Amino acid sequence: MRNLLAVLIIAGVLPRVFAASPVCVGAPAPEYADSEASAEAATPGLSPAARMLDITLSLDTAAPASGAELRLGNAHGGRLSLSGTATVLAFENGEWLIRGDRHRRQFTAPAANPLSAGPRTLAARVRLDAGGAPVRVERLTADGRPLSFGGMDGDMLLAWLDPRRFDAFKVVSRGGAGGVSASVNFYADGTLMILR
Repeated sequence: MRNLLAVLIIAGVLPRVFAASPVCVGAPAPEYADSEASAEAATPGLSPAARMLDITLSLDTAAPASGAELRLGNAHGGRLSLSGTATVLAFENGEWLIRGDRHRRQFTAPAANPLSAGPRTLAARVRLDAGGAPVRVERLTADGRPLSFGGMDGDMLLAWLDPRRFDAFKVVSRGGAGGVSASVNFYADGTLMILR
């Protein structure tokens, strides 16, 4: 019986153990207050076992004009251009924003304590079906609090966070922002079963 219990526990945990490693990218601080710096990377491959997508954007707002962007899209020639960008998540002028539809549409949400300096993090978790299509947003938070973009419906948010629309991401730091980084990760959704 103990062997059966051990097998069931291991089987339940293995999908999380064999998750893809997150790809994390940090942007250097801009050399001048009115300039920007960036870094980019390919996202982890979308495997048939993937059932969750995690996206994070972090920065330290050292000055009121500091900000950061996370651009998701398809790289052409090894670089992610503006024309290849599908979705942008950003912190600008004391508010969070999301841009999509080739930058024609934008929605914003006020940040908590928008004028205060300090670390900020936006995190999104999206559940995926067997084909990699987004099913629902499990979590969307800014600085640990639920985040809602005014006027944006759930279907549009799912479409803009659809991992089939991007294979690369770019993180941009501007103004006095420091510690700017972003990560993208896919993982399986394991189930733990314990029988006694």
